[in-house]
Amino acid sequence: MDSLLKLPEGAAYTKRSGQANIKVATHGDTVYITGTCDSLQRQVEYYEALYHTARDALEQQHEQYQQERKQRTSPALIGTVNLIAGLFAGVFLTSIIITKRKNNE
Repeated sequence: MDSLLKLPEGAAYTKRSGQANIKVATHGDTVYITGTCDSLQRQVEYYEALYHTARDALEQQHEQYQQERKQRTSPALIGTVNLIAGLFAGVFLTSIIITKRKNNE
């Protein structure tokens, strides 16, 4: 640690082993240590791409669902229309039956 503190301002110690890198630098009385690994970076990029693909697919699926939902007719509206049609049919058939009974008498 003493040798790191004796580094001149702006100087750094670096070491590479395979795909791993480390850099140690001092600024004032603070020691900064940075480590990187090429294979780890590839893993991060792979999972970021996977995440973005999944997110985009989910957003597209959500948009399709919203469009289908807008295109569907409301169940309450269908029920109301059927009720009104049933009432009209009942009134119409009842009036026909009453008219035929009056004509037969």
